[in-house]
Amino acid sequence: MEPKLETLIAARQEIDETDRALIRLLARRFDAVRTVASAKAESGEKPVMDNDRERGVLSAWIRDAESLGLSAPFARRILKEILNHSRRLQEPVVEGGNPVRTRKVKVGYQGVAGSYSSQASAHLLATRSVQGAEFIGYPMFLDVVEALQTGAIDYGFLPIENSIGGAIADVNRLLIDNLLHIVDEEVWDVDHVLAARKGTRLEEIKVVRSHPAALVQCEGYLRGMDEVTRQPWFDTAGAAESLLEEADRSVAAICSEEAARARGLDILATSIADQERNETRFLLLARDPEVPDARVPSKTSLVFRLNHHEGTLAHALGIFSSAGANLTRIESRPLPATPWEYLFFVDVEGHQNAPHLAKALQELRGSCNHLRVLGTYPHRTRSQEAHLEPESVVAEPAPAPLVCEVRQPEPEPVSDRPSRTSFKVGSVVVGEGNFTLIAGPCAVESRQQILDGARMVRAAGATILRGGAFKPRTSPYAFQGLGLEGLKFLEEAGRENEMPTVTEILTIEDIFAVAAKVDMFQVGARNMHNFALLKELGKMDKPVLLKRGMSATVKEFLLAAEYILHGGNQRVILCERGIRTFETSTRATLDLACVPVLKRLTHLPVIVDPSHAAGERELVIPLALAAAAVGADGLIVEAHPNPEEALCDKAQALTREDMGVLVAGLRPIVEAQGKKW
Repeated sequence: MEPKLETLIAARQEIDETDRALIRLLARRFDAVRTVASAKAESGEKPVMDNDRERGVLSAWIRDAESLGLSAPFARRILKEILNHSRRLQEPVVEGGNPVRTRKVKVGYQGVAGSYSSQASAHLLATRSVQGAEFIGYPMFLDVVEALQTGAIDYGFLPIENSIGGAIADVNRLLIDNLLHIVDEEVWDVDHVLAARKGTRLEEIKVVRSHPAALVQCEGYLRGMDEVTRQPWFDTAGAAESLLEEADRSVAAICSEEAARARGLDILATSIADQERNETRFLLLARDPEVPDARVPSKTSLVFRLNHHEGTLAHALGIFSSAGANLTRIESRPLPATPWEYLFFVDVEGHQNAPHLAKALQELRGSCNHLRVLGTYPHRTRSQEAHLEPESVVAEPAPAPLVCEVRQPEPEPVSDRPSRTSFKVGSVVVGEGNFTLIAGPCAVESRQQILDGARMVRAAGATILRGGAFKPRTSPYAFQGLGLEGLKFLEEAGRENEMPTVTEILTIEDIFAVAAKVDMFQVGARNMHNFALLKELGKMDKPVLLKRGMSATVKEFLLAAEYILHGGNQRVILCERGIRTFETSTRATLDLACVPVLKRLTHLPVIVDPSHAAGERELVIPLALAAAAVGADGLIVEAHPNPEEALCDKAQALTREDMGVLVAGLRPIVEAQGKKW
């Protein structure tokens, strides 16, 4: 053997031995990191990040590196990666006995093995779950969410935005439509390559397939290819895999280098994205919130809907500015049901239970129609190494331990709340300065009945259609409603007559089915104290008509409303429907005094249900007129095209003629108060 070859072999052996030693030393270092994390967990005070300590470590690295003839920037770059991984290793240890950190989990992502989603999810879960994870690929984003909702997986892992292509609208929509929680995030460097079957030349390519987002990110490169057709595919790695069964050699795929090599494809071009820096941010989603330890640098995501008035967005953003909270993302999404109105997605640095941010969120609730906190989770998009840069002179103070329990205030008097509010139910404005007449049958009994009822009340002047699809009845033998079929009939009747619809919701399980068909939920008197239901309705972006319980005080009524408001849903209508007293001459005693009392104590719209209080048709109109006279913002009355044939509450249902008399009596009262009908 030649001496030069012997030297080469010996040098390579030394490199291999050194590499193995480096891996062992890294494992030893990370074991020590876990020990440090355990000590921090026991003390309950030390933050995960310790800037002063990290600066000292860096100084030692640079000093030793330069003494050995190594580059200081090179040493700094390596140390950044090690410190970043060290912080992640500390997080689950600091969480202590949290059971979600100590079990094996199933994680669903969109795509197939080798996709960016699969790589990024594996990287995130490597430090998040000490017992490991099983990864399952699904064809579509929706498939991941449905698997998460049914319990087939423990977490869903979906992309939310890309540094080139921007936000991923489909995932934003899924966050709105499903009550999921963000529990972590990951940022992944995307490096696209053009891959094809073995032996294919670049000039042969006529079709390039990939995920639509990847095609957009590589648009500049694709424009430089002659007569190339872009073919959307469900996944980048899936596009690469499809080439194995593709007979046409002129088809190529945009994917990761790992996906291409795993499938034995030739790489025809590398780094083909339009921008050199191409990063995708992913979210880890769960059915339940997992709020991190206060010492973990965190981010909070929320979605809110504002009153559609001039300056409302500026006011909302000013709340964060006044609180010293830094926004890292703000994005608007249109609301299809109400053109030119928007939902706003916001990411803000900080823990939702930190005093300054908790106060800001509480204030923001008073300015919004709807606000939902999507989650507080570890902050991974901001560079955590700014204090290690050479120009960093002044150390940022280490974050103080956060107070993790924030007292939520009792309902505030109107003097401490925003001015009286109005909002839309479908296209109808409800609240201050408006009078709203909600009418329709007690129950949806048939398609023809609700269609006839809707035409009748619309012609009389009603603006919102009511109809019960699910009926809570005192007797188990009474008509209980048509259920889901009734919802379809109600939706059709509302659409035909251009009227928003409202129906009663009885259980948490029915929320999404009802939300898909109607414009407003109604919570009946029997459910006013169903706090579990109220909490879930607080998470929904749909108005709630809340009826006063049969024996509830005004304070109890307001506290029930506060459950919905605190959940983030600010579009609540309070409805007085009569309370139980010693009097038996009417079905209930209509407490008209509570209307001005409620309007003094709260900014919410207040309406009256005279039908359930009266129990008799001839008493409904006088009580309705009295309710309007004391300042109610509207009425909800029962009306039926053929009351004698009604299956529910026939004695109190108004006829076509009664509706005409009612509206004729209401109009001068409403006009005298200067309200719009």
